[in-house]
Amino acid sequence: MKEIRKTFKAPWDWLLILMTSGVTILLLGLNYYTPGTMPTLLTWSIILGALGFGIFGYHIEDGQLKILRLGWSKDFDLSDITNIEYRPHAMTGSVRTFGIGGLFGYIGYFRNSVLKSYKAYVTHRVKTVVLTTKEGEIVISPDDPEAFVASIKSVLGDNLADS
Repeated sequence: MKEIRKTFKAPWDWLLILMTSGVTILLLGLNYYTPGTMPTLLTWSIILGALGFGIFGYHIEDGQLKILRLGWSKDFDLSDITNIEYRPHAMTGSVRTFGIGGLFGYIGYFRNSVLKSYKAYVTHRVKTVVLTTKEGEIVISPDDPEAFVASIKSVLGDNLADS
């Protein structure tokens, strides 16, 4: 029997690279040209705060999907997943309703005409996987979406509705 893959990276798309680099350079540049302690504290609070919520990978362990952050994880019970589907570009046409829209990730609450309201823990807008849970949709972006879907289906087996 083939062993399932349990850890997946969170690759960045070109827009996330551009936005994170641009905003970081802009904030540090403003900090450099603005004297005083307050701008420095504000700049580093924004950068480090967003970095703390950034997405660095996904891990399947002990009946949990762990969304890996810097030094911590956001955990979801796999038993709450009722459907999983690799759906490229699932975030197309989305509007951020609350969260981070491009500084170390697309993270928080979003809305579009297809998914309606959903939570996103995304770093690559093309490699998106939609998890349907009892509480609604969650969108993530593992480096190998098809292998991720296969891993979750393998773990859940008959407990998962057919995709």
